[in-house]
Amino acid sequence: MSGLSKQESKGEAIYQKNCAFCHAHDGTGRNWFGAFLHPHPRNLTGSEMDGMTWDRLKEIIKQGLPGSSMSAWKSVLSDDEMDAVIAYISRAFHPIAKKPASRRASIDTSAGG
Repeated sequence: MSGLSKQESKGEAIYQKNCAFCHAHDGTGRNWFGAFLHPHPRNLTGSEMDGMTWDRLKEIIKQGLPGSSMSAWKSVLSDDEMDAVIAYISRAFHPIAKKPASRRASIDTSAGG
């Protein structure tokens, strides 16, 4: 993707290396591997991301998401790397709010990681 900031470019490289395997290169979660996971990986481009905040997404990446195949990345990615991935997701797939959203935006385990 062109026109990315330095942080977003770093996030794109990390995303494509680590996250695209499950969430697909385009963030839809529609790829051959994601089809075998239940629940399916979260679609990072659609309404599943409505109400998502930066802090909440970082916590999901860091700790994983119970009831899904989203595992914890806290021992793999640094805080800066997680921030870069979130910056890329926010730019490429779905805007991520920097401020906490309402209580409605609590972690939803019914959707995939």
